[in-house]
Amino acid sequence: MPFIRRRGVTAATAVIAAVLVTATACDSEKTDDAKAAPSSSAQADQKIDTGQDDGDTTIGGYKLPAGVPTDLTGEALRQWKNGGWKDYSNWASKAEDFANPYIENFWTPEKMAEAKANAPAVVEAGSASSGSSGTTKTYLPDGTVKKKSATRVAASYHHYAPPVGKLFFSSPQGSMVCSAAVVTDPAHPGKSNLVWTAGHCVHAGKGGGWYRNIAFVPSYNNNARLNIQQASQNARSKSVSPYGIWWSDWATTSGAWIKGGAHQATTAYAYDYAVLHVKPEKGGKSLQEQIGSALPVWFNAPSAKKIKTMKARGYPAESPYDGSKMYDCRGATKRLVLGYRYPSDYPAQYMLGCTLNGGASGGPWFLAHNGRTYLVSNNSLSDRRTFVSGPRLGKNAKQVYLATSNKFK
Repeated sequence: MPFIRRRGVTAATAVIAAVLVTATACDSEKTDDAKAAPSSSAQADQKIDTGQDDGDTTIGGYKLPAGVPTDLTGEALRQWKNGGWKDYSNWASKAEDFANPYIENFWTPEKMAEAKANAPAVVEAGSASSGSSGTTKTYLPDGTVKKKSATRVAASYHHYAPPVGKLFFSSPQGSMVCSAAVVTDPAHPGKSNLVWTAGHCVHAGKGGGWYRNIAFVPSYNNNARLNIQQASQNARSKSVSPYGIWWSDWATTSGAWIKGGAHQATTAYAYDYAVLHVKPEKGGKSLQEQIGSALPVWFNAPSAKKIKTMKARGYPAESPYDGSKMYDCRGATKRLVLGYRYPSDYPAQYMLGCTLNGGASGGPWFLAHNGRTYLVSNNSLSDRRTFVSGPRLGKNAKQVYLATSNKFK
């Protein structure tokens, strides 16, 4: 369900974009789950890996350079803010080239209202997609999941779902939307400015570059009383953006997505995640302090076939939804496997019966354990009628997370 639709693209031809962490499959979790964590019921005595003690900053074969500027300066900055950002002829792509300078009052009601979601590719068991490294097939080793309609999350969102929000950004096709969630920051306990989303929500992959004007709105349309046109027209009101609009000043995604991401259902989707660092428009306390919440990330959580209750959440924006309200699905998960054979060299995704669609991409997947709720995945793939899937977060996801955290120590 990487869901971000291009304007003017029909639902039948729109596809999901995903993020790869390495050019080759190097994650330790294979589809046979030989090294998977035990079931959640047996996890009580095992230390949960939330990335608090690991200083690794590598991602996808890159080391993020020290002191890389994240803002254009001088005349270049002036030209950028005066419309230069619309020029994609020299689209910055490399990991170290991210730049997203703040443009005051950029996200006008008109831009928010026109923002579209990218529809997910239609993914079926046994279907195939030709990519740069061969033909990828999909497998459902545990069988299909039962379709479940997404249900509206209770309002107000700042009470029932404070870490979750809506992501806005610019692409060559126009304004787009995804979903995202605030996560803890090991470098700044209790004061996190980190936001988790899907990789395809920040970078276009091979042949493209970093999306622009990336901004996060936590608890978007907080009271859930407005439709998308009404919410867009009142974008700066407390009811729509109760904590303001937060611009990303850094993003980390995988090197392999940057080098080889594509608009086909390939093995890239096994690594579809990204982490943003954000800052408020007007300064002040951290995002976590302002909303009063952030989700710890559980790396190497139990495998899909062992989870009885998972929850996926986001702002779906395709019919019958309009992107104004938050929805979720919950239930047991099964495995969705992408690869050139089965068993595959690529980690299995979580698959959940759900009707979330475009716009919910990047929204968090929750797993409760011992009285605490963890982020364990994000919305990634979908067949657009029955299920959504999300990557299982392993070593590479942890590296992406720590790369952003360590940059702002």
